[in-house]
Amino acid sequence: MWVRVLEWMLVEKVPPRPDAGSLLRSVGVRLHGVATAADATPDGVVEVPDPDSSTHRSVYALTGTASDAQDFWTNTKRWGRGQHSGAEFVLTVGADRFQVHFLGHASDVVSGSRVTATGGLSLVGEYEWDGFELTDTRADWLVMKVVDLPDGDIMVELAYPTIG
Repeated sequence: MWVRVLEWMLVEKVPPRPDAGSLLRSVGVRLHGVATAADATPDGVVEVPDPDSSTHRSVYALTGTASDAQDFWTNTKRWGRGQHSGAEFVLTVGADRFQVHFLGHASDVVSGSRVTATGGLSLVGEYEWDGFELTDTRADWLVMKVVDLPDGDIMVELAYPTIG
């Protein structure tokens, strides 16, 4: 699967810029997109067409079981109060767990329900684990390919590392 690594992560060297064949250790993957109830769709990660080809991203549909969702708020100095910025939950897809951020509300997702989340994938910033008290979904991933993007970000194709 193709995952975006944002330029600021590369500048801060967290994680260090990967090369094909290297191992990204203890990183989390987040899907930014929409979450909908899943019917009889089996657990899995499926690449789907991107409705906006100018974004230089791959779009995936992840189907699995949702955890408790939490609303996400941002502080805005302009209004002096928090602004609702969506919700986040952990989606368990087989043996893997992904962070999912979507523009709805936590009440839109029932804990333990089957959900399909669709959107682009990116790495979770290292500071977010403690800063936002995220459920730890970090794992090791093998880097298959690296592609530079015009905006300074990179795309990495990730796969499961072989054990042995």
